[in-house]
Amino acid sequence: YCDVEGAVLVFLPGLQEIQKLFDELESNSCISRGNRFVVYPLHSSFSTASQQAIFKRPPRGTRKIVLATNIAETSITIDDVVFV
Repeated sequence: YCDVEGAVLVFLPGLQEIQKLFDELESNSCISRGNRFVVYPLHSSFSTASQQAIFKRPPRGTRKIVLATNIAETSITIDDVVFV
């Protein structure tokens, strides 16, 4: 899967789980070191600017990971998601 470009969309039950996983990924040196990964939490309580950031494609070689509730499954389309 490392040779496949595209984002990862992770569905979680709610805001607490999104924030917890975001914090864990950001504190993980394998994820946060360098620019191999960029992690975006997505929830309706977040600012419009932070919500819109998920639609930007990262630079080549950087994997975007979006953490969201299943409401995002029917309400938005992130065109570069290849893994769910």
